[in-house]
Amino acid sequence: MRTLLLGLLLACGSKPAPAQQHGDEHHAKLPPELAKFHDVLAPRWHADPGPARVKSTCDAVPDFRARADALAKTPPPPSSNADTWTTGTKQLAEAVEALAATCGANDAVAFDPAFARMHESFEALAESAMHER
Repeated sequence: MRTLLLGLLLACGSKPAPAQQHGDEHHAKLPPELAKFHDVLAPRWHADPGPARVKSTCDAVPDFRARADALAKTPPPPSSNADTWTTGTKQLAEAVEALAATCGANDAVAFDPAFARMHESFEALAESAMHER
């Protein structure tokens, strides 16, 4: 499990890098409600790991919840399959709640996997919004 998580963290990087610039361009094309979620997620995801990142992320849980709720009420983008979009918004909301529970329990060991799950759910939803037909 730790190897998988480490691989995911390394694949996405913990700091913006030249390759991240492509990701920023990619995310610039997101539907508005998904871009708003990204705006809350990105600075925390790319922050240096440690207590400050955990605190900032946990403090942002209300924003993550609000953005995930707004996404669940947003019709799927024209480029997305409606079922995939609905499933993706549900998975993102569930991942936000799992992160909220981890933050509420002050569980430092479970934080990184919960945060990675939320990030993965966001990325899957972004892919469905931009590439699926």
